[in-house]
Amino acid sequence: MTDVHAANTDLIRVGDRVELHPATDAWMRGDRFGTVEAVMPNRSRVRVHMDRSGRVRSVSAANIARVVA
Repeated sequence: MTDVHAANTDLIRVGDRVELHPATDAWMRGDRFGTVEAVMPNRSRVRVHMDRSGRVRSVSAANIARVVA
């Protein structure tokens, strides 16, 4: 499984650029954008490699939005 629907019904896939929801702690601390590395088997969580911190976060699919360049 390589895709999931985010809260705003965008289709999220591995390799997509995403932004965390402004209500998350990571977003408030400046870790806002990243790249999708994996979609969990139950499709409710997504692993995102964050740009600023370099961490890989497991994020609810409802708390991300696809970034369109």
